[in-house]
Amino acid sequence: MNITQKIRRQLKLQNLIFYVLMIVVVVLLAQLSLKINIHSDWTANNRYSLSDTTTEFLKKLDKKITIQVFISPNSEYRPVLESLLSLYQNQNSQLNVSYINPDFSPDLVRELKIQQQGEMVVSQDDKQQHVLDLSEQSLTNALIAVSRQQEQWLVFIEGHGERSPLSEANYDLSVWGDQLTQKGFKFLSLNLVDNNEIPDNTAAVVIASPETAWLDGEIEIIKHYIDNGGHVLWLAEPDNHQFLAKLAEKIGLTFIPGMIIDPNAKQLGLKDPRFVLITDYANHPIGQATSGVTVFPQAAALEQTATNHNDWQYLPLLTTHANVWSETSLSQNNATQDVVFDADKDTKGPLNIAYLLSRTLPKSKNNKQQRIAVIGDGDFLSNAYLGNGSNLELGMALMNWLAGDDDLIKIPVKTTIDNQLELNQTQSLFIGLGFLIVLPLLLLAMGFWLWWHRRKQ
Repeated sequence: MNITQKIRRQLKLQNLIFYVLMIVVVVLLAQLSLKINIHSDWTANNRYSLSDTTTEFLKKLDKKITIQVFISPNSEYRPVLESLLSLYQNQNSQLNVSYINPDFSPDLVRELKIQQQGEMVVSQDDKQQHVLDLSEQSLTNALIAVSRQQEQWLVFIEGHGERSPLSEANYDLSVWGDQLTQKGFKFLSLNLVDNNEIPDNTAAVVIASPETAWLDGEIEIIKHYIDNGGHVLWLAEPDNHQFLAKLAEKIGLTFIPGMIIDPNAKQLGLKDPRFVLITDYANHPIGQATSGVTVFPQAAALEQTATNHNDWQYLPLLTTHANVWSETSLSQNNATQDVVFDADKDTKGPLNIAYLLSRTLPKSKNNKQQRIAVIGDGDFLSNAYLGNGSNLELGMALMNWLAGDDDLIKIPVKTTIDNQLELNQTQSLFIGLGFLIVLPLLLLAMGFWLWWHRRKQ
């Protein structure tokens, strides 16, 4: 082909147009990349993505929140923090994140009482929360706490030996109380003898295992609170529930006599048969938020006495295994005696140790629900037993449900799935021989064949 001067000019023009168009395409793609953020997580359990709960919460967030991150520029945790916070900022531009070098801001560190590298201070207006660990759960909980439209006050009844959310004794509830505080809840201890009204801004009343009888007037105060649409968490005990028998009658529940005996406790190495193991949860957000077995020391069983009593809807939340029973001859202080099911005196399982009650308030806006939870044991939330199984998950889900935070009941834990490959001796030998002998021989054979083929040509 004879290339003339005209063809050369045309080729040069075509090349020039090609390079100009290529540059235009690159610039347009760069502009597009700045405006559109596409994120894809292919890990087995989406550990580099935010949970649906967090994502939905961030979409609804309409007020600016400040996150101050105290970390040095050369800290090994900084890339992890930046990666986590970028996921949040991609969902909502209302999050204002600033990184502060604690070495150059000693006054601010002292003012905010910063304890460690990587600590985050989440604040909105006059509300403030500290985040000490690099997890979605902690950060989202802090955002929830500072963004609540109204303060969530939990009223703990006292004056009858109830468990306290502020005391560190094994019997009490301070560990659970600390977790609730991180969620933005606040506490008020109330003696009904001194105060005959429940405050109007109460999110829920907690009756935590009273050890002495209530006065009739105190029970009437709680009844009045329920009649006005109040939410209640009642933690009962096998030997003490009779102190509030009138309250149980009010809400259409009764306690089965005795204490539950669970032979399955031996499977976890528990010698005391009074420890009840629960793995059967209701199809309910609370049940779905409880990922494993929960442990209840010295629990009482409940049953419903009426159908649709005062418009209440009843849901058994926790159901025991079929081989348990409610033992009438076993006292709380006698755990060593051998117990055997007596069909004439005892009640055979499966038994329910928790009920959820809910009803739509007739005069409320948006069909607001009233909620009550009754648990036949309070030990599972105590400092001594809260760390067992999924007790903490259950306790947090219960309170979120009672406070009406249905969407916030569960933020899943993101963990790395075990990627370790375990091989038996035969498999290890096969792979070893393959890499050490078979593969080299195969490569040698391929090389010899290529040499022979080229020589033949």
